[in-house]
Amino acid sequence: GVGASAVVPVLRGAGFARLRLYGPQERPDGDFPNVPGHVANPENPAVLAGPIEEARARGDDLVLASDPDCDRLGAAAPVGPGGDWRTFTGNQIAALLVDRVLSSRRDRGVLAATDHVITTLVTTGLVRRIATAYGATTIDTLQVGFKWIGQAIDEIGPDRFVFGCEESHGYLAGTHVRDKDASVAALLLAEMAAALAARGRTLHERLDELFGDHGCHLERQVAVTLPGAAGMDRMREIMAGLRARPPAALGGQPVIGVRDYAALTVTAAGGPAVPFAGAKGDLVMFDLAGMPGADAGGPDGFPAVSNCVAARPSGTEPKIKFYLFAAAPPCPPADLAAAKAALVARLDAVEGDLRRLAGV
Repeated sequence: GVGASAVVPVLRGAGFARLRLYGPQERPDGDFPNVPGHVANPENPAVLAGPIEEARARGDDLVLASDPDCDRLGAAAPVGPGGDWRTFTGNQIAALLVDRVLSSRRDRGVLAATDHVITTLVTTGLVRRIATAYGATTIDTLQVGFKWIGQAIDEIGPDRFVFGCEESHGYLAGTHVRDKDASVAALLLAEMAAALAARGRTLHERLDELFGDHGCHLERQVAVTLPGAAGMDRMREIMAGLRARPPAALGGQPVIGVRDYAALTVTAAGGPAVPFAGAKGDLVMFDLAGMPGADAGGPDGFPAVSNCVAARPSGTEPKIKFYLFAAAPPCPPADLAAAKAALVARLDAVEGDLRRLAGV
């Protein structure tokens, strides 16, 4: 397929000799018979289950999976040397690759404050945390879709762009295209895994270090499908209700502000709607009271994406996608497991409230 003809030559050209295509998924077939549901989507961890089983048995270091047109990348790796395997979310890969790109520029002595990392409103706030720590500039106020990242590259000038990413497993380094590119992302992640393996460490261990240094960030997506002929009407009704009568709290956390990107207004709890400058879109975002030390302000004056919920309706089917974000402040390694557990509990509670609001 496209991934085999694009990713494999890039990795081999970079010196990765121990490469193997996963046999059951190697032959191009538009019906995608060997992936769950016949949908070859690297966002779905189940797509990587077979390759992970084989990689574990053969002692491999990394599993990479592109989608059929090779613009998005999924990945899995051992949690620890010789240990169990776990897939990465799109947000986690984004954080790892931002760290890889900026640390490489720092080590080569070319890192500058004019280096830009560009991402979207629904991508993890950990991206900004990492970029800020390196002294780079972040643009993270874009609507959903990589086309907005491409447009931002043109606006700032390609010489100032170093990395773009979105939560749906899309990544770009370099300026040869203005779209996400799984080949480049695969090369960066493979280089990072190899450098860590040489020191007896794994990508998951590096991710935990980033959580400790910059704050643990966990995200979740909840897709609510509204069945039946009236599904689209019900979707519009729910979205209108969220805008007109926003919840006072979600998951036990007070809603401290509502950002409506359709009207470009922000409403603080109990206050009037105030216009703000931004890019119009379908999103409505609910900023939640977060843990002390977990929120960092963005360039637009709003909190960074760390403790909030975004709701976005589909334009083609009766479905609302909720993006959930929870973050804790930086912590020592011994406290990280407890921080993760607390954030999972927060996300569970928020998801429960959202499902009740949507009536599902």
